[in-house]
Amino acid sequence: MTPTRHPSDAVLADYASGALRSAFSAVVAAHLEHCPHCRDEVAALEAVGGALLETLPESGLAAEGLERVMAALDEAEAPAAPAQSTIERIAFGRERFLAPSMGIRKAGSGADGELLYLLRLPSGQKTLPHGHLGVEFTTVLKGAYNDNGALYRAGDFCEMDSAADHQPHVVVGEECVCLIASERPMRMTTRVGWLVQALTGV
Repeated sequence: MTPTRHPSDAVLADYASGALRSAFSAVVAAHLEHCPHCRDEVAALEAVGGALLETLPESGLAAEGLERVMAALDEAEAPAAPAQSTIERIAFGRERFLAPSMGIRKAGSGADGELLYLLRLPSGQKTLPHGHLGVEFTTVLKGAYNDNGALYRAGDFCEMDSAADHQPHVVVGEECVCLIASERPMRMTTRVGWLVQALTGV
């Protein structure tokens, strides 16, 4: 199924130029694995960036630099490693269970304190009511959820900011797994939410 919800042009441009922080870049990359349309957009942006680089004045290459390049070309090519998905390339910690069939696996925090984690929710489960203290990116990896009347299915991308208060709920029939990056931990709005946040740090 082709995704119907995509990153904005600005987010794709930042991704193509390498301007996104690593956690947010990973969430966009997970969307690109599902979305041929956005892959084409990123390829076009990278081509434009390459063309712009070619217009810059030439700079000299130090003699030792040229020698290193030539030596590298002479070396035997290493066997290509099997392609890994975005999720396979991320070092997540062990899953912390919040309830039966509901868990969180966190990656290490980024240099600026941003969070990256996998959230797994069972069929029909709601998240805790919450808001945000900064930008949050989400890509659905499996299943689907509803959020304020909008349906997000596998491959879909969502960007939220601090203006949003919501409580997404999983569509009945299949568990939902999402890759999420956020600038700051969530802004919980209930006592149960505060307790869960104290246990998980998200």
